[in-house]
Amino acid sequence: MKRFRFQLEPVLDFKQQSLDALLIELNTVQAQVAAQERARDAAFQTLADYDADAARRRAEGMTIVEAMECEVSQRVLVQRAQREEEKLKLVRREAERKRQEVVEARKETHSLEKLKDLRRSEYDFAAAKAEEKALDDLTAARRSAAV
Repeated sequence: MKRFRFQLEPVLDFKQQSLDALLIELNTVQAQVAAQERARDAAFQTLADYDADAARRRAEGMTIVEAMECEVSQRVLVQRAQREEEKLKLVRREAERKRQEVVEARKETHSLEKLKDLRRSEYDFAAAKAEEKALDDLTAARRSAAV
């Protein structure tokens, strides 16, 4: 009997390569998420540090011009922190989209692997039946030759 050959093997290989590429892309996007989280945290930390410094300077006393500069600087830092937060949301959405693509690719690959396993077990069953039949035929031939 000829050896087992899964006819959809090229498709399975292509799906596996696609899955591998998607996993690499997902890792890249997850690294971008981590980097953006650090940038956002740094922006909020800068704002908190500036707020603490401004409060200390107010307690020590400052001029109206200094107070106005302080207020403008705080608004700029708040806007920067908000921009970093928005960037993080966008990168997280992209990561979630990639994650969904990976899930779909895994489903497709897994279903092809299941089909391959099913076809392999059908092949093995047929091969075992053929071998059993061949042995029965050989045994019958030996018996008839012995008689």
